[in-house]
Parts: sequence; structure tokens; C-alpha cells
Amino acid sequence: MRLVIAFVSLLLVAVSSRAADPLYLDEIIEMPLATLQTQFPGLKKEGCYRIATGRFLLITMDKKDGKPWRVALSAEVPCRKAEDGPLLDVRLRKGVELGDSTVAIVEKMGRPDASAVPETALKKLGDTEYFYVCRVSEGCARHTSIFIRAGLVSAMAEWYSQ
Repeated sequence: MRLVIAFVSLLLVAVSSRAADPLYLDEIIEMPLATLQTQFPGLKKEGCYRIATGRFLLITMDKKDGKPWRVALSAEVPCRKAEDGPLLDVRLRKGVELGDSTVAIVEKMGRPDASAVPETALKKLGDTEYFYVCRVSEGCARHTSIFIRAGLVSAMAEWYSQ
């Protein structure tokens, strides 16, 4: 009996420690729609979710292949009404965090390829968008955007060119 209790305890510890692992934007953007809908019911072409206090996830789907073409993590609500989503620790793999300074961005990611005012649909994410363009010659196809408001990271996104 002690062996069974020890095994079950070990299993519960393993499961709970796995739940604390972060989920990265590049993982989310590669998930097929069916997989995403297990965590975000009702997701079809776009979804906006509150995943923690002061953390929101915006997912925009590609109609053709049923996968996201943009996934953004934001400190402010990026849509009219965010639905309550699962509590998730979502991060950018390169180590940039919401609230980081522009100096920290350059230290972690290098100088951006370009910067501009975000397109109208993304203005809620920040006042300036830093573009980190990935070229096929570098072996990748996804781009990264870091959004800045008042000198701090207000949002970050992984996206594919349309």
C-alpha cells in the first residue's frame, strides 16, 4: 500500500510540475486548430483571451491551413472583449518579457530590422512595433514583432507573412 501511495504521490508531483512549464509563442503558432480548440473552445478565425492578470493572448487564424498566422501576447486588452482563457504562462523564447525596456530588447534580440507605427488593427498592442524579420535563407519562416509603449514592451508577437 505504501508503494502505491508513493507512486501516486510521485505521479501527482510530476504532473503538477509539468503544468508550471511555460508555453512559447512559437509553439502556439505551430499548433493546428483542433489542438488549440482543446484549450480555447470556439476558436475559429480569431480569438482574444485573458490568460492571467494583465496578460492577454490574441490568436489570428489562417483560413487555408487552419493554423495561426499571428499569435500575440499583450499586457493590455488587444480586442473589444477578451474571453477568459486557461491560465497560461506564455513567453517569447528569446527571453524578452512584458515590461522590459528597449535596452533589454536589444541586448536579448539585437537591433530590429525595422520599426514603425503598428498597422491600425494592432495599435492596441503598442505605439511602436520593432520588426525582427526571419529570412528563408536563415532557415525559418516566422517573424517576431515587439511592441513598445512608453519605452517598455507592451506586447510581442510571432507571425507569418501573408
